[in-house]
Amino acid sequence: MSLYPHTQSKQHGENVYFEEAKLPLSIQGDFLTAAAETQYEISANTRRVYKSSFNQFCQYCSAHGLQALPADPRSIISFIGYQKELIQVKNGVQLSKQTLTSRLAAIRYHHIQAGFPSPTEHPLVLRVMKGLSRNQQRLVQDYDQQPIMYDEMAMLLEAIERQPHPLTRARDKAIIQLGMQGGFRRSELANLKVQHLSFMRDKLKVRLPFSKSNQQGAKEWKSLPDTEPYAAYEAVKEWLSESQINQGHLFRSLSRDGKSLRPYKVAQWELHHKMTLQTNSGFLNGDDIYRIIKKYCTLAGLPAHFYGAHSLRSGCVTQLHENNRDHLYIMARTGHSDPRSLRHYLKPRED
Repeated sequence: MSLYPHTQSKQHGENVYFEEAKLPLSIQGDFLTAAAETQYEISANTRRVYKSSFNQFCQYCSAHGLQALPADPRSIISFIGYQKELIQVKNGVQLSKQTLTSRLAAIRYHHIQAGFPSPTEHPLVLRVMKGLSRNQQRLVQDYDQQPIMYDEMAMLLEAIERQPHPLTRARDKAIIQLGMQGGFRRSELANLKVQHLSFMRDKLKVRLPFSKSNQQGAKEWKSLPDTEPYAAYEAVKEWLSESQINQGHLFRSLSRDGKSLRPYKVAQWELHHKMTLQTNSGFLNGDDIYRIIKKYCTLAGLPAHFYGAHSLRSGCVTQLHENNRDHLYIMARTGHSDPRSLRHYLKPRED
C-alpha cells in the first residue's frame, strides 16, 4: 500500500501530507497490521468485478495506444461509446446503464488507489452518463425480478419435496423460507453462520454482522415470527438437525449424490506473507443460492427468466405490504433505512 503518492499529489495540486524521513523498524509490524485492513475496504466480489472491468478498459486503451492509468477523460468517453454499442450474444441486448456505471466505478477505484484524481468525475463524462440514463432508444435487459410470495412459495416447496435426499430437501427449504421471510440478499444468506441464529419461544432472531446497507458492522437483527405463513423457524431447525452443523457457515455444499456435506474450510489470511493459507470450500456462495432458486422455479413450472435470488427479498416486501404491514415494520424486516427504497421492491406479479 502506497501511503504517500507524492509525485502524483504534487503534480495535481492535492494536499501533501507530512512524512517522516525514515520510519523506525519498531513500528513496522504495527504499520503492516493496520495496512492489511485495506483488504476489507471493499468486498471480495466487488474487488473481482472491479478487476474484470478495469482489465477491459486497459485492453481498450492498449488496442488504441492510450494510457489507462492515469487516463484522459476523453479516453473514458470513448470507452463508454464503445461499451454502450456492444450487443450481448446471450440475449441480444445492449449493456445496461448499471453495467456501464460499474465499469466507471472500477476505473475510478483504480485511479484513487494509485493516487490519481479520477477522470470519471470530469464534467463531460458526467454529462454523457446523464444523457445515457435518459436515452430510451437503447435496448437493454430488464433486471427487475418478480417477487416470490405465498403462492410461488407453495409451488417451490412442493418441488423441493420431490427431491430424493433428506439433506437436499432440508437445506433448500431452509434457504428459500429464510430468504423470503427475512428479505435477505443472496450474499447475506451465504454469509450467515450458526452463531448468528437465536431460536426464541415464538420467533427466530437472526443477527447480521454486515450487509450492503450495514458496511460498518453495526448491530442489526431480523426478528422472524414463527406465526407467519411459511415461517423459517422449523425449516432452519430441521436443516441443523439433519446436517448436524453446530458452528460455521449455515448453508453448506453437498456431495454430488446429495447424501453428505462436503469438507468445510474457511480461508485464513497470513499477514507477513500476504497470502491465504487455504481456499474457501464446503459452503455456498451467492451464485450458488441464485442457481438453487432458478432450479426450483424451473421444476415448479414458473417462468425462471422472471425470477432470481432477488425475488425472495422483493417477495418479502410485497407480501408484507399485502398483509397490511406499515413501512416501518417492513423496513425493520429488510434493513432499509429510507422508505423511498421500498418502491423498487413493491412489484405487481405476472399473472
